[in-house]
Amino acid sequence: MRIHIKQSVAISMAALGFFAAAGISQSTTVSAKSWVKVTSNAKLKTDAASRNVTFTGKAALWNKASALKGAKKVATTITLKDLAKAGRSSKNVRAYRVARTNRGRVYYKVVTFDGKDRGWIYGGRSRTNFAGGLKTYQTFQQTSLSSEMSNGNFQIANPGTANDNQTVTYKQPAWTQYKVGRQVTDSRPYANVSYKIDQAGTRTREGDQWVHISATSNGNSGADGWIRYSGLKPASNINSPIADNAVRINLVDSATGSSITSVDYTKTGAAKGSALGSNVNGTWKLEATDSSAIQSQIASALAAHGYTGFTLTPGQMAAIAQGTFGASVTISVVKPTISKAVRIVLTDPSGNVINSVDYTNATAKDGQPVGTLDGTTWKLAAADSTAIQAKLVDALKGTGHALSANNTLTADQQALIAQTTFGNQVSVKTVAANPVKDNEVQLSFVDQQGTSLGTTTLTKAATDKTALETIKAASGSDPTSTNSATLKAAYDALLTKAGVKGYYTTDLTADQLKANLAALNAAAFGQSVKLVVAKIPVKALASSFTFFDHAKQDIWNYKDFPINYLEDANGKRDSDTNFSKQLMTDTNLNGYAGNVVSAASVNNALKAQHLDTIYYAAKDDGWWAAAGTYLASGDFGTNGSLFADSMKGKTIYVYKVTLTAKANDNTVALDQKGNLDTPLLDKDGNVTIADAPVKVGLKYT
Repeated sequence: MRIHIKQSVAISMAALGFFAAAGISQSTTVSAKSWVKVTSNAKLKTDAASRNVTFTGKAALWNKASALKGAKKVATTITLKDLAKAGRSSKNVRAYRVARTNRGRVYYKVVTFDGKDRGWIYGGRSRTNFAGGLKTYQTFQQTSLSSEMSNGNFQIANPGTANDNQTVTYKQPAWTQYKVGRQVTDSRPYANVSYKIDQAGTRTREGDQWVHISATSNGNSGADGWIRYSGLKPASNINSPIADNAVRINLVDSATGSSITSVDYTKTGAAKGSALGSNVNGTWKLEATDSSAIQSQIASALAAHGYTGFTLTPGQMAAIAQGTFGASVTISVVKPTISKAVRIVLTDPSGNVINSVDYTNATAKDGQPVGTLDGTTWKLAAADSTAIQAKLVDALKGTGHALSANNTLTADQQALIAQTTFGNQVSVKTVAANPVKDNEVQLSFVDQQGTSLGTTTLTKAATDKTALETIKAASGSDPTSTNSATLKAAYDALLTKAGVKGYYTTDLTADQLKANLAALNAAAFGQSVKLVVAKIPVKALASSFTFFDHAKQDIWNYKDFPINYLEDANGKRDSDTNFSKQLMTDTNLNGYAGNVVSAASVNNALKAQHLDTIYYAAKDDGWWAAAGTYLASGDFGTNGSLFADSMKGKTIYVYKVTLTAKANDNTVALDQKGNLDTPLLDKDGNVTIADAPVKVGLKYT
């Protein structure tokens, strides 16, 4: 078999899966003024995970090997001991270079995963084993799957763009491998995808549980990756049709309002529209057989997502009894504290719940206090205090509240948490981060699930008699108007002042609009007004991308040859359909209807998906420059062989083609039934996202 590379093409060693093996480079530093000198300095080439380390506290961190003249200390041993005990995986450490001196001492160059701490540290006398100031460290502990994990189907509970460990998926559990980040930056396109869990484990520093999910349908595998177990919910049938003889019971979390799952309770012979229960002397009740069956069905559905031991209250039974066949009823349920953890509920000064976090550590046991009793004072261990404070500060971001004046745990708060036993919960009262003054009114925006989005504080003008007048003036309109256009304009202005993007009032329910109106009319100086807003649906610029090589058909004419199987700039081989899906969901090409996508954004998307340069192969090439028969997936080999046996004796041509989006250029064009003559980008290099996505063709050359 002969492989030809076209002379007009500069082929990369990554083409078709070939990767060059880089050798260890060495450099020597010699100083006539220093007896100690470096005899080798090389990049570590062992498996990345084997180079995860932690500090022992036996050596400090320096800007170069500490034995060299002019070396300056970067961090003391005390600081490194604190880093070693940090409760955040962002403080994991990677060793990436090794140097040896003429005295046989070995020094490693290390960096924390967040990049904030970097330098050289003494590592003993062997380049194959960490010693001295370092020791190996396992950032993630693999565990076996529970029966609920193995047997359940799951969905992402709150799809979105937040980088909070439980909204999008990650290539590895967050911060457990250096510079390995998210699998997707927006999980909303996968909101209705059903997943199976195939791996599980805990991050060593936080002790939180992570799982690896895989879509049950191959066509939806784009978000397959790692996510915190708490970011999942059992797959729900909430959007499917309801049978005429069934009552759908939607189950939502009482703290967040987010959907957990739903169950359909059916009854033979039930008439559509009739009530499930009966009204006895003004009280709605269920028959004993219905109550028992529904209790069992709900408890089983909730147990799959950690809501164990659920029992219907009389109020919940009454609500379900009023449900009618062919329709749905919603009840709120409280999630119990997870095993071997303490749930810390954060409240505002009035006792309203803001958020909550679950904390555990390596020695946690149900019924055991988080801290210890020192005389008459309950105290937290330093590592627990640091880890808990970091979690709580993170949970309060954007809420307008803080743990204390300087946003650290007070002695009283620590004592409350310390005496709480694992398996139970404790409430911690917070303070307003910026208390509202008597001449101010604060607007606090939350989404439809009650999550805080941002605040803005408005100051009373000399002529304002009421807080509502101040709010109207700031909006430039009237947020109490019944006119939808006026209402939208007012909220847009107020949301902008609060720094909240991507939300509006259009999709609010009638009850939510009514609650907002009541809150605005009751607004008073010196107080905060909570307003609910809805997420603006994200639109995709394109519904598909097709790939073409714009090459010579003969000596006079060019033609666009479709590429159906290709390799990206990272050496990944796949179909054009799957690469198209990657581009469709790239955040550079998504936004809100009316948003503008520039040529730079298109190029950023191509680069991010490694599709600015692609490779493909062809056999039996034409006599000029155009390929005759393109290679498909079946033409490539397996088990280490580049090509399939059927390619023996064939002449193979390898093509490298590139693409750069430009203004008013049909290299990126509207794909109108194979016609690629209409440029997607206008003369200014922009295209506007519409309600309906368009088909796009990419011409590589």
